[in-house]
Order: sequence, then C-alpha cells, then structure tokens
Amino acid sequence: MKANKYMIKRARIEDAEVLVDLAIQMWTDHFPEDLAEEFRQLVMNDGAVCFIKYVDDKPIAFAQCQLRHDYVEGTKSSPVGYLEGIFVSEGYRMKGYASE
Repeated sequence: MKANKYMIKRARIEDAEVLVDLAIQMWTDHFPEDLAEEFRQLVMNDGAVCFIKYVDDKPIAFAQCQLRHDYVEGTKSSPVGYLEGIFVSEGYRMKGYASE
C-alpha cells in the first residue's frame, strides 16, 4: 500500500497483522495469534472500527473503537461509543497523533 506521508486509514481484514504488530506493544500479555483473530473479527463487525495512523508509509499508531451495549460508567444510554484502546509507537508520541 502506498500511503500519503501522513494518513489515517480505516482498517480492513487485510490490515489485521498491522494492528497486531502495534497492539502487542500495548497488550503485552496477549498472544499475537489471539489478537489477530480478534482484530479480524472486529474489522468485520459493523459495531466496531479500527484506525491505523501512517507516517511516511509506516504504521505508527492505532485506535480501536466499538459500540458497547453493556453498562459504561458515566453514561445513561445504550449503546455508547467506546474507545477500547489507543496506541502510538515510541518515538512518535507527544506529536498529536493520538488526538487525530
């Protein structure tokens, strides 16, 4: 994939391994194979979305969001959008990428 110099892309099934490479740095107690299956399921789920941030064609960050139908602290409605995880690779932090 040829990305723009700075790009955010909605992840698709073929991006599962890219998500795993980033996520395993945050969720170190998980197995890559389990994360790969979880991300393949998530990107195919209409109630979930993952985004990948690229800088100079290199994936450096991701965000995982989904609709939660269970109780989420501070909310009174259901479903509610929930940021399940966000990660920015070391060396790219404090540059505003997570805010994007």
